[in-house]
Amino acid sequence: MATTPKKDAGETGVVQNKPTAKAAEHGDHDRIVMASRKADGSMDQVNPEFIGDKDTAIAAAKEQLAVQAVSAVDVAARGVAAGPAPDGTGSSEPDAEIKALKEAQETAKDAAESQAEREVEQLHRGLGD
Repeated sequence: MATTPKKDAGETGVVQNKPTAKAAEHGDHDRIVMASRKADGSMDQVNPEFIGDKDTAIAAAKEQLAVQAVSAVDVAARGVAAGPAPDGTGSSEPDAEIKALKEAQETAKDAAESQAEREVEQLHRGLGD
């Protein structure tokens, strides 16, 4: 149900039992500046519409998806550890497993940033005016 102003300026509004034709055509949606994400990285909103500054929305989405993607790579590779040996010795060069993990993280981050930019480009509707 929606609330709409009454024609009398002294009253606060009325409840509409039926949506207007325009509301029925467009349906419900979420206006967002930054998306909430499900565990798989997909957006957790109803028909989202990005509002606000577009460059800020892109930067936020890139950071959000990149962090989530890198974390997913870490979770998938649990057990890989970096750091000095118990005796305090160690090389400054990462071992092969760490290097492969870092490369996988960078690949996941790049893909997530591209996804973020595509989503915001497709769903951005302006400054919310």
